[in-house]
Parts: sequence; structure tokens; C-alpha cells
Amino acid sequence: MSILEGKENLKASVVEISDCSPVYPNEWKGLASPPKKLYALGDLSLLGMRKLTVVGSRRTPVTALKLGTEIVQELTSSIAIVTGAADGGDSAAIEGALEKGRVICLLAGGFSALPQGNLALLERVAKRGLILSECEFDEPIRVYSYERRNELLAALGEGTFVLGAGEKSGALITAKYAQKLGKLIFALPYPPNSAVGAGCNRLIKDGGRLVENAQDIALGLGITLTKREKNAELSADEEKLYEILREGEAHATELSQKTGIPVFKLRAIVSSLEMKGLAVALGGNRYTAI
Repeated sequence: MSILEGKENLKASVVEISDCSPVYPNEWKGLASPPKKLYALGDLSLLGMRKLTVVGSRRTPVTALKLGTEIVQELTSSIAIVTGAADGGDSAAIEGALEKGRVICLLAGGFSALPQGNLALLERVAKRGLILSECEFDEPIRVYSYERRNELLAALGEGTFVLGAGEKSGALITAKYAQKLGKLIFALPYPPNSAVGAGCNRLIKDGGRLVENAQDIALGLGITLTKREKNAELSADEEKLYEILREGEAHATELSQKTGIPVFKLRAIVSSLEMKGLAVALGGNRYTAI
């Protein structure tokens, strides 16, 4: 049975602001209505690290999710990641941060309201990172729960990084609270007229920092990234295909024409690039580089 299933199996720590506990987040103490009590499962020491909030809508495109995961993976050499527990941007942030276990998931309700579709991923967070809630175990998610959670997310990080957001995405609510607190806003750029990225583009227009790689965020926060080991060397065909993919998304037939690699062989090479974190399939036999 999962350690997240059933109140009787949940061995959560309880942290109260009245305790003057050294692990209670200083970032929340200045809020008008800070959480009076926290239920925590996992590594409480993460609350003492420098932190970056990462959010993104459930409709964030797969290319943005892949890039977000890669960026977060690099950033966790120097900083902990704060996010929610939903599909989409939250899950991408969790996946990127789990390698080093530096991830804090903040719930909108009690532990009984965990999103069942993400239970396996959250189980890994409980073992390697930290899950937090200000709610009693059986407290359900209400209409106002997400906005409250988004306010706390924004306050906990030194800045907020948005992977994907439409015009009315909840990720923009987190960014709004971060802006009110005078924190840095980072966002991935999207093509003009992109419905799933319109919110990100607006954040950039309004002064948010455009992010293409982890270094863009590291510079903004004044942190130094630890270099990761490079991917295994590419074969001649992989190198040739990767250079074409970096020019933008393309259909398998087009890639075959440009590289001279037969389509039947091309798919195996793309799969190899995907495993090395350098490419992603978009569906419909279309691919792009990460």
C-alpha cells in the first residue's frame, strides 16, 4: 500500500508557527495570513534552502514540458524547486527536481485530496523530497483553495518560473502574487497567437525574463550552476539529424530529405536522440530538438 493512502499510514510531521520552529519557512512569516500549522511528509531541511517556484498549466505543450524538466534538472544543483501536485507544468518540475530530491510540493487541500493520477510521482516526492499542506488530512479542495495555494507558492520561492500559461491559467495567479511581492518572473517564450502560451508572452512583455535555458534563470537569481556530465557522444547520423532538428520542428519525410537518411532508419535515430534528452516527438511523425 502507498504511504500516501490512508490517514493511518501517513506519518506526517506537524510544524506550527507558534513553535518558532527553525524549519517553518521565513518566507511565509511576513504574509498577512501565514499558515498556522503545516503537515509535512519528507525532508524538512529543504525549507531552509534557496527556492524557486515553478508552475505551468495542464495544457502546457510537450516540448515546453521537456525543456522545463531539463532546465529544472540543471537548476537543482544550486536551488530547491517549489511546485504543486497537478499534471502538466507541476509534474514536469517534479520530474526535473527528483534526481537530487530537491523538490517541495505544496497541496491545495489535505493529503486525502491528492490527485490520484499523480500518486506514483508524489510517492517518489514523499521519499526523496517534501510534500506540504496547511490543511488537515480530510480537508477537501474548495473553490478558493487553489488561489490560496498559489499565493503560498509565490511567497515561498525567490522567483516564479512559468512553463506554460494561457490567458486565464492558474499559473498566472501565482505569477501575479509573485509580482506583488516584488519577486522575479521568468517565462518560456511562445510563438505569436499561441493560445497555450499567451500568458507567458504577456508576462515577458510586462517585464518578466525570457528563458531559453537554465543559465537565464541562474543569472537572474545570482546562482552558479554545477556543470552536468554531457550526453554520450553522438554518431555521425545523430549529429546530422540533431543539427536539422535545431532549426525547428519537421516531419520525418522532410528530415529524411534533408539528411539523406531513409525514413525507416530515421525513426531509430530520433528515438536515440530522445533517450539522450535531445529531441522529442510531437505526434504525426513530427519531431523537434530540445
